Amino acid sequence: MLDDYPLDRLPLFRNIPADQLEPMRVAAVRQVFSASAAIFKQGDIPKFFYIVEDGIVDIVLPAVVDDITVATFEAGSFFGELGVFDNQPRTATARATVDTSLICIPVHAMADLIEQHPVAARQFMSVIIERLRGADEMLSRLKLRNVNEIADEKMSFGERIADLVARFGGSWTFIIAFGVFLGAWMAVNTVWLLTAPPDPFPYIFLNLILSCLAALQAPVIMMSQNRQASKDRLQADQDYQVNIKAEFAIQQLHRKLDEMRASLMQHRRAELEHWQRAERR
Repeated sequence: MLDDYPLDRLPLFRNIPADQLEPMRVAAVRQVFSASAAIFKQGDIPKFFYIVEDGIVDIVLPAVVDDITVATFEAGSFFGELGVFDNQPRTATARATVDTSLICIPVHAMADLIEQHPVAARQFMSVIIERLRGADEMLSRLKLRNVNEIADEKMSFGERIADLVARFGGSWTFIIAFGVFLGAWMAVNTVWLLTAPPDPFPYIFLNLILSCLAALQAPVIMMSQNRQASKDRLQADQDYQVNIKAEFAIQQLHRKLDEMRASLMQHRRAELEHWQRAERR
């Protein structure tokens, strides 16, 4: 039993009479978790509805590379409300970021409060709707930067030169200009125009120029290709993260909608039972 924690001061239980909160106060327990400790894991059967008394809790989804944090709760917040309605296995893992103290209320005590007291059900549903609106607003203001723009801002002078060389060396402008240069060189260095050309046939000096050009151009183009490959990897990583976040957002919306539907049904059933009891009296 918790006599030292004011449940009625929380937004979730505001305007609920003390006699209605007393069964939850009797059933609630306090649990302390050290930093990085798991409060519950994905797939666990829900046992408690949690209120953060002190500390920070992260809701994470285990991933192959790194866990993805989908929500963070601080003192005065609550989580684990889905188990009150569907009693299905947890869809994520809750982990204490720092040393954390939690008020743990059994899910059956919360379910009894919602089913037996329409005011409590209405208050619980209004708080959940407010949280859903806050999540929608946060998603609407989320801005993603293009990884290509970020990579271009961090380019060095040498990398910019490499990109320019690769871009020009792979264009028709370079092919046509170089073809004109070769034709002019061979035309000038022929015995029909000059009696003593500087580079007569078989154009040995021209071959030396071409060899030096190819030797320098190849590594510069490879530098540009390596940088482009790095940008492609960054883009693939960002696409993966965006897909994961979008999937989580859709799952959250589906769960919230199911939760609101179940809460509304329970509220209507509780209100009907309330009126039936009133008529019997």
